[in-house]
Amino acid sequence: MKFGLVVAGLFSLLLSVSAAATTLKLSPYIDLLAVDGKKMTGSLLKGADSLELDGGQHQLLFKVTKPVRKNARSQVLYTSQPLIAVFNSQGIDSVSIELPRIENERDGRHFDETVNYRIIDKNGKALALKRDVLPMHALSAGVNLEKVIADYNAQDRPASVPALAHLRATTIADTPGTTKTNQKVITLQGGNVSEQMLQYWFLQADKETQKRFITWANQQATY
Repeated sequence: MKFGLVVAGLFSLLLSVSAAATTLKLSPYIDLLAVDGKKMTGSLLKGADSLELDGGQHQLLFKVTKPVRKNARSQVLYTSQPLIAVFNSQGIDSVSIELPRIENERDGRHFDETVNYRIIDKNGKALALKRDVLPMHALSAGVNLEKVIADYNAQDRPASVPALAHLRATTIADTPGTTKTNQKVITLQGGNVSEQMLQYWFLQADKETQKRFITWANQQATY
């Protein structure tokens, strides 16, 4: 009898935990870099259109990456600064990052100045949000992303979460000897748009994801 009650209690607990989960809907224009201090790898998000979160407070680090018009004949790849958002999803089924209009370079500059995105629920209601911007150089190639976030959370910043500051102790050392210039805009001309976008996303991926992509690309070339 007692065993039955324990099983029933655990089953109820599992159901309540499952019901409390929140679905973060992903957008192709959102480059999700970290969630709650943990790096999001390309392989983890590959092909996913959503991410399951526990109901409660969460911290997202992301960039907006979107092709926009430069003029009537060419496009550029707009990339925002690294953005930090903190919100609470307790009791909310699903959330998504709602971006303003970003269709041309002027829109991109306006977004850089205002950072006027929202995090909304499935009914379009905006959640209370704490936000901040990291300098572009903070995420240069080779940097330990989790250490950057842990150091940020250890400071008194607009979107810091002190409870996540301890994660710095579990991260690996920075990778030395690699540098890369971060560009906010990459020019895409005419028929080279697809090629240059592929090059951009390839460089954003981790080494293992790059290896898998090369293997896949070689296989496609033989068909």
